[in-house]
Amino acid sequence: MNMLDRGLRYGDGFFDTMLMLNGKPIWSHAHWERMVSAAKIIDVSWPYLRSISSEVDPYASWLQEIQEKWGKAGRPTTAKVRTVVWRSGDGDYFPTTSEFGSQVHVDFFEPHPYKEFSLGPSTIVQCPAVIPWFKSLSAMPYILAAKYAQDRGWDDALLMDSHGKFIESSRSNLFYWVNGCCYTPSVMSGCLPGIAAQYLIQFLASMGHTVQFASATYEILRNASGIWLTNSLRGVIPVHQWDQNKMPVDPHAALLEAANAGILGGSELH
Repeated sequence: MNMLDRGLRYGDGFFDTMLMLNGKPIWSHAHWERMVSAAKIIDVSWPYLRSISSEVDPYASWLQEIQEKWGKAGRPTTAKVRTVVWRSGDGDYFPTTSEFGSQVHVDFFEPHPYKEFSLGPSTIVQCPAVIPWFKSLSAMPYILAAKYAQDRGWDDALLMDSHGKFIESSRSNLFYWVNGCCYTPSVMSGCLPGIAAQYLIQFLASMGHTVQFASATYEILRNASGIWLTNSLRGVIPVHQWDQNKMPVDPHAALLEAANAGILGGSELH
């Protein structure tokens, strides 16, 4: 990607980040389907230019490229797979082509050994997504929220929607427990479509807990019995401090541990 590519100039593209354990991509098909959907939305020909021959399976080709990059990275036990796709060509707001550029990176990833995870409220607003279920290359609100957390010594910070309710952190989806019920904001509120969030919703349903969709206020989180953050790289992370207030002992901690065990065991999304 160079300085003239549309991905840099206009954010005309999308990305995906996926966990790889012992050479196995976790939830690869779900990640693939989300990218295929994004390509159709913005009308770029990825991944179809690589499958002109009916004998070529683009999904298999993508997995093969990941394996090759994993080998070149030294075959790390835990790795981060990042796929970036952007539209090629010139044009301003009127693109001149549906052709694309793409890159796959595989790097060693070491999960942070959080002993106590601190979360706080930022003043950063994430407007409702124009296109839900789409991971845009434009990430400035998340960068600002992460910087906000860094400046205050927190591990992460929550972004707000346009109504002042909290919807997600700088890199994770938000789940919280109130009176024995689990809630998470809807993607229609502006939060990103997390694959790990999908998994957690399905996992909790299998354990008899139906997750309800609702954004959170400061006081709701202050009185929650548990706050969890999820993303594809780190799984489910319990929050120990909300805005410097220590969280109570989480009555659903065993569910969290079981959910993470399922991820490590290669549980699939349905």
